[in-house]
Amino acid sequence: MGKTTLCINLAYSLARRGWNTLLVDTDPQGAVGLSLAKSSRTKVGFYDFLTGTASLEKGVIQSRLPELSILPAGQYDECARRGMALHDAPRRLGDLMREAELRGVEVLLIDTAAGLTGLSEAVVKASDFVIVPQQAEPLAVRSLPHLLETLARFRAEGAGVKLAGILLSMVMEGQEMSLQVARELRQMLPPELLFKQSIPRSASFLEASAHGVPVALLRRNPPPEALLFDQVAAELEEHTGLKKEREPLHRHASLLD
Repeated sequence: MGKTTLCINLAYSLARRGWNTLLVDTDPQGAVGLSLAKSSRTKVGFYDFLTGTASLEKGVIQSRLPELSILPAGQYDECARRGMALHDAPRRLGDLMREAELRGVEVLLIDTAAGLTGLSEAVVKASDFVIVPQQAEPLAVRSLPHLLETLARFRAEGAGVKLAGILLSMVMEGQEMSLQVARELRQMLPPELLFKQSIPRSASFLEASAHGVPVALLRRNPPPEALLFDQVAAELEEHTGLKKEREPLHRHASLLD
């Protein structure tokens, strides 16, 4: 399970818990939009807002769940052709967050491209919290200390971003190497840095992505994996100070047309 799968399913769980959630795709490949609706490839979105060629209102797509909306990546190639200026990204990201708040957005969840460089660095620095999905694989774990050092450097440079937690993902039940990595991480890191819940490697995630829905909407009776994201959402509320009693919503339909 990668960043995009986490963002889509976590955004859905947060929305079902009653939070007015906006999921923003900043990956030039547009993975969020493509996972939910192929038509998003032709729509304006984040990169159009970033360069001032489209408003937030024009780019946001409302899902069939009233509490969840999506801002797709938009026309990255066109923005690159126009010469997108990274130095202006922090200001435009601030504009995005202020406009989202004015729209009543309570949770702004941003999917980034891989690596903390360029625009992804600007997005992380502008955020209040960051979630680190950590694959339970030996090679993936080796990059974790560098990532934590980078976040510490951002804070030293004046960014207010905090670590919401490290979420173990792609945990393979029955695969001793994967389970060993998960155990070692929990032994090595302070408990407050890790989500208690972990996400296994599951075919349900691939199937849900192929159908363009969160895993909770894959079937009338959701697969067990759907409940995992509800638990992650509950932990995220605790880690970030989101405190509000909400009655979970129940919807069983595609999110986008």
